[in-house]
Amino acid sequence: MAKDTERKLARQLYMKGKMQKEIALTVGVQEKTVSGWVNKYNWKSEREARFSSSKKQIRNIKNIISTMAEERLQIHNDLQKAKANNNKNEVERLQKEAAIIDDGVSKWNKTLENLDKENRISLATRIDVLEDIFKDLQEYDAKLFLKTLDFQEHYLAQIASKY
Repeated sequence: MAKDTERKLARQLYMKGKMQKEIALTVGVQEKTVSGWVNKYNWKSEREARFSSSKKQIRNIKNIISTMAEERLQIHNDLQKAKANNNKNEVERLQKEAAIIDDGVSKWNKTLENLDKENRISLATRIDVLEDIFKDLQEYDAKLFLKTLDFQEHYLAQIASKY
């Protein structure tokens, strides 16, 4: 049976989106072994959750808005030139194009706001989750738990200040 080290490395690669065949070659195990780990430890669900996480969705939407803003800026510059050249047809076309982009940015911003509201976690929930993690850490490795006490205090104060 493959060692824990290989399985842990395989998991990291899988979570980064690598294919099972590539993982098997990199880690030095059979593809069948990687497939077994994916099924046994439910890596597929975790990877799907990671790839569709709200943070990634928010980042993607921000990238879309940023791209649209760059396009809008270019249209603005072109519009100024068309106005200076008294090119009425081009001015009209560019104004329509600008309006479409403005509408799109507005809709993406609304989507971003809604996504942020839907995925906001209350301070109480965060504290409950952290307490569960710290409790499990204490049971798993009491010495490690004691080493993290300063971190726990610092982190809890830090998240509390954000709310």
